[in-house]
Amino acid sequence: MRRSEAFFWFSLVFTVMIFAVYRSPPVLYLGLIYSIVVFLARNSLGHKETLLDGWGILGTAMLLVSPVFLAVRFGEYPSPAAFHALILIGLSLLLFRPRSTVGPNSIALFEAFLAAAVRSRSVGDLVAWLSDRFVDVTSYLVRGLIDLFNVPITMNGNVAVVRDTIVVVGSGCSGLDAFTLYILASLLLIYLRKSNRNEALLLLAGALGIIPLNALRIFSLLVIGYHSGISFLELFHSHLGDLMFVAYVFLYWWWVTGKGGKDTKSAGL
Repeated sequence: MRRSEAFFWFSLVFTVMIFAVYRSPPVLYLGLIYSIVVFLARNSLGHKETLLDGWGILGTAMLLVSPVFLAVRFGEYPSPAAFHALILIGLSLLLFRPRSTVGPNSIALFEAFLAAAVRSRSVGDLVAWLSDRFVDVTSYLVRGLIDLFNVPITMNGNVAVVRDTIVVVGSGCSGLDAFTLYILASLLLIYLRKSNRNEALLLLAGALGIIPLNALRIFSLLVIGYHSGISFLELFHSHLGDLMFVAYVFLYWWWVTGKGGKDTKSAGL
């Protein structure tokens, strides 16, 4: 197996492992984007003959420092995203020429920056405000679905009553993280495909679908909880959203890129 292919599989498996332990959506989504970029650039990743040159020493230092972000609390929690990003960047600097890893490492640097930014008070306040707005819109759509399908679930504001259990649609259910990461992934796809204006607009417009998709997810969980019990709601809560998000992105991007390909072909380009 080539070094670049081995690094792709490492980045993919490592991402899944970190997410399985810490349940951090940014780690999962940005890690998957990182792995995709590595896969697409695997033939252009330049192997280094000497591992411990200046860049290799910097990479080694990143690998040695990275466990600190799991062992020490930065704010209320440790930072698995920073750990994840430093491991990927550090290892890539050891194995490949830095110029050939600019694409994937830009994703990892953004992940590290995001991990630091969300711990600042101003950014935290902005994220909290946006999250509240997303919760309001999502709760309104969920109430609409409950009324549309005449499900015997009471919902007042962002609080639903499922039989005798209260379920709160909080900031963790807002869908803001998936909305933001979809936009980032779309920008990366636009860059990689060198999309024309129409395709780029369609790809970015797909972010709007994340909001009703998240409302459908929460509605589905409430229905599961009503018919099968809250234990089943909790069972599906952790993974249903990820599966729906991945399916939505795959199908929507497939439709947009297929449409863009047909438009290009018909134009004779």
